[in-house]
Amino acid sequence: MKSSEWEKVDFQQFVEDFGIDVIVNHAPNILYSKKDKEHEAYNSLIAFFFVASGLLIYISLSLFLFEVYFSIIVFITVISLAIVVDIVLILNYIKSNVFIRPIECWIEIYKNSDFYCFSYYIIFTGKCHPNKAKSMIFKLYQDEVLNGTTDITQIEIYLKINLNNTNDINCLGFFFEYGEGKPFWKEEINHNKWQFFPYDISKNENYIAIANWAHQYEWRNDLDLDFDKLHEYAPWVIKRWNINNLKPLTESFKNKVNWNVRYIESEPKLKSWKGDLENQVYEFPNATWETDIINDAIKNVIGEEYRVEVLKDLKLDLFELKAYFRDLDV
Repeated sequence: MKSSEWEKVDFQQFVEDFGIDVIVNHAPNILYSKKDKEHEAYNSLIAFFFVASGLLIYISLSLFLFEVYFSIIVFITVISLAIVVDIVLILNYIKSNVFIRPIECWIEIYKNSDFYCFSYYIIFTGKCHPNKAKSMIFKLYQDEVLNGTTDITQIEIYLKINLNNTNDINCLGFFFEYGEGKPFWKEEINHNKWQFFPYDISKNENYIAIANWAHQYEWRNDLDLDFDKLHEYAPWVIKRWNINNLKPLTESFKNKVNWNVRYIESEPKLKSWKGDLENQVYEFPNATWETDIINDAIKNVIGEEYRVEVLKDLKLDLFELKAYFRDLDV
């Protein structure tokens, strides 16, 4: 009789029993867009060109009127100030021009009888909300509460391993938050839609692909059906995993990244003892936690009657928002 619960497996013990290759070979390769990036400070770039143009005009006029009036002190002072301002502006733009990409993969292993679940956590350098002001608010929350702005996503892979023959491994399929059918930069997305896919769907280089800014997932073949997304966000790059960037997730590291306030459910979401994984349903209980945090901050600090879309809408509230998150009881 099968137990109706999952049991966490020690990573090193699993490697000793079955080898590391089964973990590496089943790690989901990720297809991601190189145009997934943070909001750029275009105002700084525009101001840079205005200052640079003004400086060139000033130099030209100074040389043209050299015989009428010229002050070396004023000339050097104006040029120095303009150069300093331009350096600050271009550095601010470069600092904002940050691409978001997957950098490593963590793993936890669970078992129930001869069923195994490899829970892979794909780690991105960040996440950028389409709304600039809300993106800034959530980054303040990440800094004050989560101890970092990396984004953690989850893909579960279910397998059946013959305990009498460790070479007899049958991969059953994938389970993840499915985001097919939504534009990449659309603010409203469906967070509740987790879906199971049989393993055969991944054949013929049908990689798991990033579906949108929130790092939900879809399939490469889904992108082929979405011409605008496929081409507007090209080039798409494959991120593969190996023993250097695939790491076991430990309880001590969970504490370090404040796992308990990230609303990630580590334990497998499907019940192997009930059979028929493909038709099982999972509803994520805190699907909109990020949106709720942002909206609560706006309500409590700025006021829910205000419309917050661009950075200037935050006015002088950034310090108050930072203090609000610092004192937040989570």
